[in-house]
Amino acid sequence: MATLPPTVMHEQHECPQHGPVSPVRAPALPNSAALASLAAGSQVPFWLPWPLPAAWLFAGVRVVGGGRQPVQAVAMAFSGRGLAAGPADVIIVAETPGTGFGARWAGVAEPEPDLVSGPATTKARVAGRPTPLWHLPTAGRGAFVGEAAGCWLWFVSWPDSAWPAFDDDLVLVDLREHDVADLPTGALLPRLTEG
Repeated sequence: MATLPPTVMHEQHECPQHGPVSPVRAPALPNSAALASLAAGSQVPFWLPWPLPAAWLFAGVRVVGGGRQPVQAVAMAFSGRGLAAGPADVIIVAETPGTGFGARWAGVAEPEPDLVSGPATTKARVAGRPTPLWHLPTAGRGAFVGEAAGCWLWFVSWPDSAWPAFDDDLVLVDLREHDVADLPTGALLPRLTEG
């Protein structure tokens, strides 16, 4: 359902069904200064695998909110090689509960994952802490979700075998707290326009 832009009478974007909502911004491949500026005004972490695995590149960012509103969700995109040395894409999403941004790329209907159905599938080191991640059954992609820094953390990969390229030593840092001026950058990931 399309949202209505702000008007003289309403300062925020409005959804006819849900009321005021934060806008989903167009995807961008910012330079280091622009990325730092986006991260500085965010309520949610800008998770980045650091150091990036060999032959992986940062491939864009998309946010919910921004402008006069704080960033409430962020999707960081990466491209590189999967297990079979073929192309692979990964989107890492951090979002405040109820946003539903990660569920869009994961291909799941519910914006809030149900994690009480079983033990965690794997772990990542997020902001220096071991963080459990649960696998979600999805078609045509790998999807994992967990919680870090009070936000949902989504890890979505195409093909689903791209996850093991990160699995053993996946360490995520928050760009709000790290300077990565030498971040290797590639072309904008077309998948960012799909979410």
